[in-house]
Amino acid sequence: MPDSRAVQEGDPAFPESFSVGGSSGVVIRPPLVLAPMAGLTDVTFRCVVRRCGGVGLVVSELLSSEGVTRDAPRALDNMTIAAEEHPVALQLSGSNPERMAESARRCVDLGADLIDLNMGCPAPRVTRSGAGAALMRNPAGAAALAEAVVKAVEVPVTAKLRLGWSEGEKNFIEVSRLLVDSGVAALTLHGRTRKRGYSGSADWEAVAMLKESASVPVIGNGDIEEPHQALDRMRASGCDAIMIGRAALKNPWIFSRIVQLAATGSFSEPSKDERINLIREHLNLLLDGLPPKPALFRMKSFLGKYTAGLDGAVSLRRRLNDLKTPEQLTAAFEEWVSDSRYP
Repeated sequence: MPDSRAVQEGDPAFPESFSVGGSSGVVIRPPLVLAPMAGLTDVTFRCVVRRCGGVGLVVSELLSSEGVTRDAPRALDNMTIAAEEHPVALQLSGSNPERMAESARRCVDLGADLIDLNMGCPAPRVTRSGAGAALMRNPAGAAALAEAVVKAVEVPVTAKLRLGWSEGEKNFIEVSRLLVDSGVAALTLHGRTRKRGYSGSADWEAVAMLKESASVPVIGNGDIEEPHQALDRMRASGCDAIMIGRAALKNPWIFSRIVQLAATGSFSEPSKDERINLIREHLNLLLDGLPPKPALFRMKSFLGKYTAGLDGAVSLRRRLNDLKTPEQLTAAFEEWVSDSRYP
């Protein structure tokens, strides 16, 4: 699908909001969604993205229903919700309808505004148990799982899926119809098959096909790296919202810039001070919310992403492996800030 660089002021392709679950459901304003990403979209990063503005819904990293129902410490930690991040969806993965239903109830009790069903994760550790993208090969099982969760909770239930298991097994239209019949209130389509993982280009023609056939809101996902692309894809596919994942790791302001572009026809890049302050804020959130060792691990991961492409960032990232404490990392970052000349 070609990119069209022409953007109107007050772009009509970009609505103010959309509703999941009908008139009494959850209003997503603006129609931009932070994608679930394993090991990344924890409560601290979701709050950072919220503070950057422009995002209508944030989604947690994948929560295993087995872990949730067995009170696994990691699962319980990943169910944390901050007051400032609503509306927020907690994403569940599993293949057992009863465990998924119980997990959904627990998530709602903790404050989840929506429950998202993962039917697209391509990781073998997920699919070998019949969960994630493996459910694309089991449409009846996917429908039964969705029906159990819908009956278990009063909040809207959504689902994220892929085109199918492989290029020869693209059944997203069939699966989506079964899910909607089971009560799913919105669908997110990542425009790749499980076999392709994250390689190649996402198929946005498929998003347009799903939007044409579905009776519920459709969220498009895949390969959105710049604000122009979001509006181009939204206009061409007719989807109700855009979901962005990897691009937000490097640029958490991408959502606010999309809103700015849609409203004015142009957007500004974050300033030097904005970048520095954001990194400091995220580092402090991690230090406040995690023990030193996991905080250091997350700090290293995000610092590398936030500074990618900036002046002197390569030398900073080379130092990360040698840093053993959060205090050492903070000191190295401040030294880099003092020495760097990035705009």
